[in-house]
Amino acid sequence: MVTNTQTPSPAASAQPATTSESATAAPAREEPEAAKVAPGLRKRTARKPADDDFPALDLGLEDSEFGDTARNGPTERVLTSDGATRLVITAYIGIGNRLFIRGDGPGLSWDKGVPLSFISIGKWRWETNDAVQPISFKLYKNDELECSALGQRTLDPGYQQEVTAAF
Repeated sequence: MVTNTQTPSPAASAQPATTSESATAAPAREEPEAAKVAPGLRKRTARKPADDDFPALDLGLEDSEFGDTARNGPTERVLTSDGATRLVITAYIGIGNRLFIRGDGPGLSWDKGVPLSFISIGKWRWETNDAVQPISFKLYKNDELECSALGQRTLDPGYQQEVTAAF
């Protein structure tokens, strides 16, 4: 007859000796996460930032300081290398529509507009080599609807001015 004389393994000795110890340890593992939060404490919801939380973003740009530029899009003006006077407009006016310019200057009148050249989607250009004094102008969609948001502007001779127009 053979008898089993093996010694218990370390894993077997690590098991609890009584069932009462294992019964008390099991519920602690099954507690929900909310029960682990200290009593009297609760989770805070995120606070919506107030306008005053970002004071560095207030640049103090007033319409009175910069005219219509802050409200109607950026205006960029650079001296042209060939001496031509150019106006480049960014305006998304839809397929089949054209942009016109009216004003005081070579080839312009306030009664009938001159079509701008289409450069690419949303980009239009008007230019002249005959300007000797500042040109006052207004933009029109299909020579009928005035761009009232942009209003009347001035273009200096020898410069290229870029404007964004919204109808």
